[in-house]
Amino acid sequence: MNTSNKACRPLRLTLFSSCLALLTMLPHSALAADPVNGQRLYLTHCAGCHGQNGLSTLPNAPNLARSERLNQPDPVVVDKIRSGINTMPPFLGILKDNEIYDVVSYVRTLR
Repeated sequence: MNTSNKACRPLRLTLFSSCLALLTMLPHSALAADPVNGQRLYLTHCAGCHGQNGLSTLPNAPNLARSERLNQPDPVVVDKIRSGINTMPPFLGILKDNEIYDVVSYVRTLR
């Protein structure tokens, strides 16, 4: 019997358990984000200012197709959409969290 394989089992189990623990810490909606639904929501709620393809139509709206802000993790971006930032109004109560994650997943495809 190969003893080195036995020695690796606890390490593999620990790594698997750690990864599983990290996944459970993520919001469920981040794991199940739907960019197709995100596109529909984006065109309804966001395109008026940010443009249909992410190139803003208003001077104060960032170009999402080239935005450095999207280099931030999903929960940070979602929180900004929830609470609003600068001239963008808050979407808390307008969109559910899973819908905001859908929008973020779609917007990330615009790059």
